[in-house]
This record gives sequence, C-alpha cells and structure tokens, in this order.
Amino acid sequence: MSKDFSHFEIEDFAFHESFQDWVLRPQSVHRSFWEEYLATHPGQTDKILAARQLMLQLKATQQAPSDTALSLAIWQNVQRRTQPPRRSFRLPLMAWRVAASVLLVAGVGTSLWWFQRENPGTSAPLAVETTPPTPTMEEVNHADKILKVHLSDGSVVSLGKNSRLTYPKTFDAAQRVVSLTGEAFFEVQKNPNQPFLVYANETVTKVLGTSFRVIAYDDAPEVTVQVRTGRVSVFVRKDFEEASAKAQRTGVVLTPNQQAIFLKNQIQLSKTLVATPELLTPPSQKPSFDFFNTPLQKVFDTLERAYGVEIVADNDLTAHRALTVSMEDETLYEKLDVICKTLGLSYQIVDAKVIVESKRK
Repeated sequence: MSKDFSHFEIEDFAFHESFQDWVLRPQSVHRSFWEEYLATHPGQTDKILAARQLMLQLKATQQAPSDTALSLAIWQNVQRRTQPPRRSFRLPLMAWRVAASVLLVAGVGTSLWWFQRENPGTSAPLAVETTPPTPTMEEVNHADKILKVHLSDGSVVSLGKNSRLTYPKTFDAAQRVVSLTGEAFFEVQKNPNQPFLVYANETVTKVLGTSFRVIAYDDAPEVTVQVRTGRVSVFVRKDFEEASAKAQRTGVVLTPNQQAIFLKNQIQLSKTLVATPELLTPPSQKPSFDFFNTPLQKVFDTLERAYGVEIVADNDLTAHRALTVSMEDETLYEKLDVICKTLGLSYQIVDAKVIVESKRK
C-alpha cells in the first residue's frame, strides 16, 4: 500500500476501506501496515486514534458502519458547535461529507456518539442525543527542566525533555486515559472505580493509583515502566486492545523497585528489578544493616522488607550460616555482593526475584 496519508484528517481515515478493515477485523490483512504506519508517524497518532475510536463506537451500535453513519457521526460534532442539543435533522450523504470537512477545521477531539432510529426499517430522520465534547489537551516539553502537568483528577505528571503528553481536559467517568511519547513520572490519584491508562508506543500501563515512570521514546528500541509505589499492570498494546470482555488479558504485574521492559523488535515483555532499588521505608524507620553473627536468613528477611524484593534461597544454603558485617551505605546490589563473596555464594535476578545459589567452581 503506497498511498500517501500525510495529509489525511480524521474523516479521511474513517472513510478509508483498509483503515475500516483494520479497525473492525482483528485478522485484517491490513493490520501490519497500519500498526507500522502508526509507529512510524507519531504526528498522525491523535487523528488515527480519534478515527479508530469513532469506528469502534459505531460498531457497538450497528453491525457494519455505513458511509451514512460515519457522516452522521462527524456531522453531529458540527451540530454541537452550531446548534442547541437534542435536534433532529435530515441531510443527504454529500452534505454530511462536506460537514465532515468543516468539522476538521473546528477540531474534533475524541467524543462519544449514539444513534437511534425513530422508525426502524424506514428512511425516517435520525435523532441524535448529544453531549458536549471533551477537549483534548497536549503538553510538549522541549526544555532541559521537568515540566509539571496537573490533570483534572488531581494526578500530576512530571514530563521529561523532548516528551509529549496528550490527555483530555476532563476524564471520562469510566477510565482515565492519556498518551505519552518520551519520558514521564506519574503520580496518580487513587480511584478504584476509574482506572488510569497510559498508552506509550506499543504498551499500555494500567493503574488505580500509584507512582511510576514510563520511558517510551519513538526512536528507542524498548519501552520501560518502573514502579516507585503501589502496583502497576503492563500489557503489550496489541494484546490489551484485542482481548474481549471475556478474554483474560496477559501482562506483567509490577510492585515497587520492579520494572517491565518491552523490546519492540521482538514484541516481548519481561519483568526485572530496577537498576538501583530504593529503600521503601521512610527515613525515620530505616532498618539497621549492621549485622553481628546474624543468621543469614534473618539478613535476607531484613533486605526483603527494606527493598520490597523477594530473595529466594534454599534452606540448605541459609542453615548454619551467619554474617557479621556493616552495610549501611551500600546499595542493594552492593549488599548482595558483600554477602555472597563473604559466604561463597552467588545470585542472579530472575523475574524480578533475587535467586541465591552456591557459587559455581
């Protein structure tokens, strides 16, 4: 498919047959093309997502969205801007197509539509139930310092350099959805009834309320999600969007000091520990790492509580072993190095767990 889509607007995508096929058919032959196009043309992301949402919501109201339904959905947005709500009207298809072009000048955003025929099976006018559209906001940080973005729910996003955040001025009642390109640290207000979703390249991060960092630059080979507090679920975007209401989405669950890494070229999501795990206890409750003839299992228990990291070791390795050492200023990995060198052990990180083993000769 060699067509130039650089000048396409929302209604152009919505009326394009290959685009409709990609959105409405999970096994579409055009799927790879549009996914690649979306990944390589970040400037078109907002328009493509708006057109995609339009198609999906039309599908929820009727089996096969027609040109008439598509035109009506776009024309409805014009009505919101020029006429009072709850009006009935009749327009020929060509007029609706013209209205779609007018709408793009005014700006579309991502809105919700629903349709009801006054006389099913006839050509009677369509009554449209309208609600005010929610404006879409965008912040782009080109400066060297962090840009603080305050969202309508009280959440705060610290946007890194050369990063872009797209979000609604007011969140939908069902969920809070934002889109990120680049790097940002999120401090999300907790709301179990309104999940917070971050779309970043080929990943979706879902939380109820926590703090975490997402690193997702377009030109980077991977996407990284790091958790500071709370619990986070990370999914491959394709799996997240294709899973039906009855199907279980597969992803990884992260807790503090854990991170998920998505390799773009392999479409692979894995879980591990962050490069420098931080102490999870407040300074006033910092545990002592000054050990004197302390059983090894107790040493590991202290590290687990302090860093929120699971340390797995066979009883045969910990039994009858004790440690005398002071490690107040070392990082977690430095502490583990000291312990293993002192007692002739080794460790590796597997699935965000510290696995302690006998040192191989």
